[in-house]
Amino acid sequence: MLTRIQETLEWYEQNLCRVRLIDPRGFRVRFLPENFIHLILLKNKYGEEPRNARIALEEIRSGKIHFVAGRFDPQRTAELTWAARIATGPDRICGNWQVLGHGDEAYIKNFGTDADPKYRVMVCKVVGTIRQVITIFPRERLVEKELQAQIWP
Repeated sequence: MLTRIQETLEWYEQNLCRVRLIDPRGFRVRFLPENFIHLILLKNKYGEEPRNARIALEEIRSGKIHFVAGRFDPQRTAELTWAARIATGPDRICGNWQVLGHGDEAYIKNFGTDADPKYRVMVCKVVGTIRQVITIFPRERLVEKELQAQIWP
């Protein structure tokens, strides 16, 4: 994990936003700079996600926003490096099962073992042939209901 939020944002933009990631079905998976705020669960001093992601990104770049304990998720931040592997090599892709979720598809990858799974779920919105990443989160286990809407393989 990079120690400065500016370095982490720069890594995110260079390695996820500015590269062409293709999923196993041939669809492009796109990361937008504005999603960085939500992906690391950045919070302001009131415990809320900043309302304007573009302004927050500029404040990160200018050094006004730093990593502050309790105002971001260190695990999700460190695991951003796993995002390209989830996008290009998921174990399965399902319809999004989250009732309040905004995405259409959930890419699932196990970074653990069958006996001790370490699932990560990447939710994407379908925009034509592009899959636009909305969020990535850890999951201890998957239930049959969630896997019923499997799209791939």
